[in-house]
Amino acid sequence: MTTKLTQAAVLRLSEDHPAGAQIYDSEAKGLRLVVGKRGISYKHVGRINDGTDRYVSVVIGRTDEVSLRSARERSAELRLALRRGDDPRTKKVAVPTIAEALERYLAGRPDLSERTAAWYRQKVDGPLGALRKLPADRIDREAVRSLHERLTKKSGPYCANGAMRVLKLLLNDVARTHDLPPNPVTRGVRMNKEQARDWAVGPDEMPQLWRRLDAMEDRVRRACWLLMLTTGLRSTNARSARWEHIADDGVLFIPRAKSGRSFHLPLPRLMIQELGEVRELTKPLESRFIFSSTTAKSGHIEQMVRIKSFPYAPHQMRHTYRTHALEAGVDFQSVTMLMDHANTHVSFNYVTRAHLIGHLRECQENICARLLSYRSLV
Repeated sequence: MTTKLTQAAVLRLSEDHPAGAQIYDSEAKGLRLVVGKRGISYKHVGRINDGTDRYVSVVIGRTDEVSLRSARERSAELRLALRRGDDPRTKKVAVPTIAEALERYLAGRPDLSERTAAWYRQKVDGPLGALRKLPADRIDREAVRSLHERLTKKSGPYCANGAMRVLKLLLNDVARTHDLPPNPVTRGVRMNKEQARDWAVGPDEMPQLWRRLDAMEDRVRRACWLLMLTTGLRSTNARSARWEHIADDGVLFIPRAKSGRSFHLPLPRLMIQELGEVRELTKPLESRFIFSSTTAKSGHIEQMVRIKSFPYAPHQMRHTYRTHALEAGVDFQSVTMLMDHANTHVSFNYVTRAHLIGHLRECQENICARLLSYRSLV
């Protein structure tokens, strides 16, 4: 039954119609009133434009709670939603802001180091501060392009590029669960050119490095520097190494490295001898950590930084190791495995690292021998 409804007519419907009756509003397509035993409700019924040819029914509210005018307005909104192919019965999940996207990403990546997580937070709270409260779907190309240009002028090309990489990562993560337009960073930002850092200690300076290393009074800290130099280990993995992770054959187990993988690393004979000295020095501490510390909450050395008597950075040891490994004639694939670098080549996935310990040990000794050759020049 189709009727030109008025507010007064709506109030009389329960008296004129039995329970179960439905009255269609001639003024609003899809709007109808359903008479029940205890009251009358507004309902919108329409076909959803999503290719399924389904009819969708949505209750708007009771007539004693919603006016006819409000019901017609809501009916119009529902009609538009159905025309777009949206199902109004499905609760919409709000698109997260950049700040919320960061928290969601970090919660889903417990494997990230504290340092990496802190770096992401610093970028969102600092360079990306102007965008952090915006929903991910409201960030467009012009906004990120102009922000990248401002950051380049204000903070430099590397800072600007770093901020954009974090933003791109977070937008891609949100896109896993929400419909977003193409990533605006990819389409709107021309990244600044970056030069690879030339950090390796060259042959001319290597004797000086050994002289400074051998003169170091703190023998435990010296051994940690030596481990990074002769194995290329990242500072975090070197500092947190445990005695229990060294096997009888001199292979060190590295749990959950930066790559997210765990791996076994053969130590050169020189390093095994040095660690024997460290064990004697730290035995009274009864620590599970090789490079133990009585002042750090973690129980191991927390910081390895440049000082006047040893002006080198921890990651500089890794650069030096990689460079001298290639100079020693070790093939690139072996260096990649020793340093736990990612390799995207398909055939690399078929390599069983555990079967190559003997080969990697030989490579490690060759690299260490080359590094030690500069010590003899001191």
